[in-house]
Amino acid sequence: MEEGEVSASVASDVAVWTPRLITDADQLLVSADPRRWVEFDASVRNSWWPPGRRSSQAAGELLAGDQGPVDLLIAACHGSGYVREATVRQLADRELPSVLPILALRAADWVRQVREPARALCLRHLERAPSTTCAVLAPVAFAVRDRQFGDWLATELEHRFRQSAPDVLADGLRARDRRTRRVAHRIALATGRLTVEEIVRVALTDDDIAIRRRCGETAIRQARGTADESVARRLLGSRTSAVRADALSELAAAGHLEPSYSALADRSPIVRATAQTMVRRAGDDPAARYRALAAGGVEPSVVAGLGETGTSADVPVLRDCLGHHSARVRAEAVRALRRLGDTAADVLMPVLADPAPRVTRQVVRSLLAGSDALDTARLAELAAPGGSRSVRMAATRLLGASDVWLRVAGALRLVGDPDPAMHRHGLTDLRTWLAEGASTAYSRPDQRTTDDLRALITQAEPMIGADTARVIRFHAGITRPVR
Repeated sequence: MEEGEVSASVASDVAVWTPRLITDADQLLVSADPRRWVEFDASVRNSWWPPGRRSSQAAGELLAGDQGPVDLLIAACHGSGYVREATVRQLADRELPSVLPILALRAADWVRQVREPARALCLRHLERAPSTTCAVLAPVAFAVRDRQFGDWLATELEHRFRQSAPDVLADGLRARDRRTRRVAHRIALATGRLTVEEIVRVALTDDDIAIRRRCGETAIRQARGTADESVARRLLGSRTSAVRADALSELAAAGHLEPSYSALADRSPIVRATAQTMVRRAGDDPAARYRALAAGGVEPSVVAGLGETGTSADVPVLRDCLGHHSARVRAEAVRALRRLGDTAADVLMPVLADPAPRVTRQVVRSLLAGSDALDTARLAELAAPGGSRSVRMAATRLLGASDVWLRVAGALRLVGDPDPAMHRHGLTDLRTWLAEGASTAYSRPDQRTTDDLRALITQAEPMIGADTARVIRFHAGITRPVR
């Protein structure tokens, strides 16, 4: 189909665009995620239009007639600069809000003849209805800011947030798009447009961690000059660990240490570390506090804290936690033991069969350094089909770390595994080894491993290909048997 035929096809759909449908489509387009706009732009340009001539004549044919918003949206993303330019100029007569995201895209266009009229239309809309226009332009403008010509509109909108009426910035502060809210809050905080109460509310409720962090820091800094400790106390309830840590430090500096003692059992490592520092500065031993807490009931954060501050004398208590009913406690116990230098294989190998993936991951981290001394027969049993996927993955990784040829053998076994996830893991590990480790595998496998590899390569060859099988045989020093 030539571009003229595409144009006629688009124009033939005009009759379906009733006023109600146009309104509904417009609302849907305006509320679309900016990432979808960027993806749609690239998708249409690269795959929507069939190959054919792209010229000013095609642009005129394409844009002939009264077209609906979706028709113009498609044309505005055309691979031809002529078509995009003609579309932008036709958008000058459209007052629907859905043209604004399109203009934001084209204001960052790589073709000057497209970019400049799009920017002029953006400015015209900003003068007519600054609040509504900023709210609709901003998500796409900030999404394409890193493009070669993408900074112009983003900078213009930042200027409007600073200089326009309060409702323009207020809309930015309430925007659903997190990039827009980040910019709006940065400007509002820098220009003093928010009260401490408003800043604290945002620090506690916004769903973006960067905004919560920035507002938390600002609220604490502003309250510091007024000696109002209530701000820091409220921020102890923040969902953001860095904000809670800052609040602890602020209160401790003012002589209020009780929050630091309470925060020793916080779920966040950064908050616990801050609390531990404050307790030490007060002349107390946080490890003693954790021991007292553990005596009253084991919690994951208490186990973690004991590992962070304890000594080898705490190892027996932590080993007892390896059999706790909570997987989080067991995982933290393995981590805590590792922090204290206790990675004994006779203690941790039984835990490798734990049904909780979070526990087996910690066991693997603890055993990797001494993997060459592990019981490979037991690891092979755990890696065999029939067990849980997490245990099999863990055992396979430890086997591979203990000997390069056991790693290759394990990967070849997994290639034929009926579990799709294990099959993919085997293929990925085999390819990684061939790309990164095979050239430095100077040792050769022992006779038993050689026999295993010979059989495993033959079994896996239909799935890995003859060339890959030949390369593995070469590195392993295996001669293919003559048939």
